[in-house]
Amino acid sequence: MATHKYPRCGHPMITVVMTLLVVTVLLAIASRFAPWEVPAGGIIIRSQPELTHSFPPPESGELRTASRRHSVVVDEETRPRNVILVIGDGMGIGQISTASTLLNGPEGGLTIESAPVTGLVSTHAGNDLVTDSAASATAMATGFKAPKKAISILPDGSVPVTIFEAAQAIGLNTGLVTTSGLVDATPAGFTAHAEKREHYSEILKDMLASRVELLIGGDWGDHGKALRDDDYQEMLGRIDDLGSTAGYTVVRDGAELDAADGRVLALFPPRGRGGSAHGPPLIDVVDFAIGRLGNTEQGFLLLVESEVTDGMGHSNNIAGLTEGIQELDAAVASILAWAEPRDDTLVVVTADHDTGGLGIVDGDYRDGLAEVRWATEDHTGQWVPLFAFGPGSEYFSGVIDNTDIGILIAKLLRIEDFPAIHP
Repeated sequence: MATHKYPRCGHPMITVVMTLLVVTVLLAIASRFAPWEVPAGGIIIRSQPELTHSFPPPESGELRTASRRHSVVVDEETRPRNVILVIGDGMGIGQISTASTLLNGPEGGLTIESAPVTGLVSTHAGNDLVTDSAASATAMATGFKAPKKAISILPDGSVPVTIFEAAQAIGLNTGLVTTSGLVDATPAGFTAHAEKREHYSEILKDMLASRVELLIGGDWGDHGKALRDDDYQEMLGRIDDLGSTAGYTVVRDGAELDAADGRVLALFPPRGRGGSAHGPPLIDVVDFAIGRLGNTEQGFLLLVESEVTDGMGHSNNIAGLTEGIQELDAAVASILAWAEPRDDTLVVVTADHDTGGLGIVDGDYRDGLAEVRWATEDHTGQWVPLFAFGPGSEYFSGVIDNTDIGILIAKLLRIEDFPAIHP
């Protein structure tokens, strides 16, 4: 009988890898029939039930609007003079409830928890169950659903009117504050129009032409995608001249804000502590913005965004997330300290989407330790919370869609014919 030699898997590492592959395949097959878990030291590996399930998609394959509040009739006595919209980017229910517990224990105690009116917001994009910040900002700013990555522009090329443009048309002042890059998706959705969120130079041009009173955010000069936009980098190099020509006082340092006259364009460097935050603490910039806009005869619409909640969600960083929620909550507390005695300002706190799918899964009172888990390092399609304070807040209760937010704000501010498309 003839014999033949064959290669032997003599290296221990190859044997280990092959064994793991076999075990993984067998466990995957087993998980189709029953759940399982395998303790491995301090880690427990668990199976999940089947991950893909069918749902009824829209027949057209695209949503244009999903508002449930078009027919709302606003009581004249409940109209606010000013509206402040606070967005925690990525700040889902799990983020808030977890941070509240880690900061204050099971009884909570965040300022936003004191809201007299709460709601839930569905966030799906025009073409996907899981949105991104661009599509969500577009929905909130225009009342129209848009595909992911689109900045206040619709698939057929039509350009919707943003709530900032509509507010300015009736004489209201507008301003935005973000700890992210100024040209990032959320602020861009309220102040610019672009087919893609990465078109930073186009977004900045629109912002400079917008005549928004306050444009405050990060310069994003070293942001990965912005580094690849040569036109944007060239504009940053000439921003003092470009801003001045557009009628703005350009500020690069938070200490210079109070001395800035007229319309302000602030482009701050990164904080340098990791994450994606820029500039001074959010409370300081918010106080400046309210002081500037609130001292005018006209009413105002102010957008405030914290990016920390999204950045820390993407990195599954519990400590950073908790600090981010605490920073945002402190800013909200300062806003309410200014707004509540006046009784003419609506404050709405919500999120554009959830990031991370965070939750507490265990927490024994005897040791004061909470076990937390993330579902993903990306966005989820979960509903997000909404907290409303002041005149008009009652219209934001229940389950609403993100397209309802801009529509309700427009109704409360006496803005006619919104949503609308530019001619």
